[in-house]
Amino acid sequence: MKKRTLTLILAAILCLSVVGCVSNEPVDDDELTEEIENDDRESETDETEDVTETSAEEDSDELSEDTSAEIPDDTTAEPETDVSDEPIDGSTPLLYKVMDADGDVVWLFGSIHVGREDYYPLPDYVMDAFEGSDALAVECDIISFETDVDAQVEALMQYLYVDGTTVRDHISTSLYLSAASVLDGHGYYDEVLDYYSPALWVDFINTCTYELLELDTENGVDMHLMRLAEEKGKKLVEVESVAFQYGMMAGFSEELQIYLLEGAIADYARIDELGEEINLMMDLWVAGDEKAFAEYLDMEIEFESEDEKRLYEEYTKAMEDDRNVTMTEFAVQALESGDEMFICVGAAHVVGEGGMAEMLREAGYTVEIVR
Repeated sequence: MKKRTLTLILAAILCLSVVGCVSNEPVDDDELTEEIENDDRESETDETEDVTETSAEEDSDELSEDTSAEIPDDTTAEPETDVSDEPIDGSTPLLYKVMDADGDVVWLFGSIHVGREDYYPLPDYVMDAFEGSDALAVECDIISFETDVDAQVEALMQYLYVDGTTVRDHISTSLYLSAASVLDGHGYYDEVLDYYSPALWVDFINTCTYELLELDTENGVDMHLMRLAEEKGKKLVEVESVAFQYGMMAGFSEELQIYLLEGAIADYARIDELGEEINLMMDLWVAGDEKAFAEYLDMEIEFESEDEKRLYEEYTKAMEDDRNVTMTEFAVQALESGDEMFICVGAAHVVGEGGMAEMLREAGYTVEIVR
C-alpha cells in the first residue's frame, strides 16, 4: 500500500500542472451556487453532519477499514524539513536538446509542479536555453486561470453532480468523515463541496498535504518560468489546458476516484514518511542523474489485489501514457514549425520509459542532455 499511495501523489506532483492550485473557497462562487439551485440539488440538512464540530479524535471509531487512515491530532503540525533560503548548490536538473535533420531545436525540461524557494535561480545552462528560445510551452497557463473566474467556474462544473445526488451518496460515511475532517482542519471544508465528485476532494486533500510539507505551486518550476516569461514578454503556449486537465480527472471512473481519495487520506496520515520520500524525489530531480531518476519513476509497484492493479493502470494510462504521446506530438509540431520552443512539462512526462525524450529518440530525432 505504501508504494501505491506514494506513486499516486508523485504522479500528481510530476504530471499535473493544476495540482494544488484550487483556492480555499473555489466553490463558494455565486455562479456555482446558482447552478446548484437551478438543478434542484438541495442539501438534506437532517442527514448532514456538522463537520466543523467533528474532530478526528471523536470520529476515529467511524473511520473506514478501507482507508486505514489515522488523521493527525494536530492538522497544523509540520514535518521536519531541511529548507534553506539559499539556492541549491550544484543543481543540475535534466535539460534535453532535441534537433531534427534541418537543425531545428526544441528544449525539454521536466517540471516539478510544487516546490521550494531554494530551487532558484535555475542553473545557467537552463536559463540560457530558456532565454534564447522563441516561446515557452507549458502544460497549461495557471497564472491566467487563477484570475479568470469564468474559467474556474467552467472547470469546476465538470465535477458537479447533475443527477440530484451528493458525494455522500457515492462514498462511505466513514470515508466522507475522514476527508471532511482533514479539510476542516485546514479551513477548506464547506457543505457546497458535497455536490462535487471525489476527484475534487482529492485535489483539496493533496493541497492540505502540500501545505504540511511546505510545498507550493507558486514555487513550481513551470510557474517560475511562466512568471519570467511574463516579465520578459516571451510568448507563452499551452500544450494542454486547465479545462483539459480538470476534465480528465473528473472523467475518471467513480471507482478510481474513490481509490484516489482513500490514497490521498492515507498519504496525509503518514506525512513525515511521505515528506522524506518526496524530498528524495526532489534530490534526484536536482541532481539530474537520468538513470537514477528514471529508475525512481519506474519503481516496481506492489498491489494488494487485481482490482487495485486495474485502477492504478487506469490512472497511469490517463495521467502519463496517453498524455506522453500527445506531448511528444506537440514537440514534433514545434520542430516542424521552426520555432525554438522551450517545453516545460511534468518531469514524469519527459524522463524514463515511455517519456518524451525516449519517444523522440525512437522517432529519429537527435536528443542529448545539456549541462
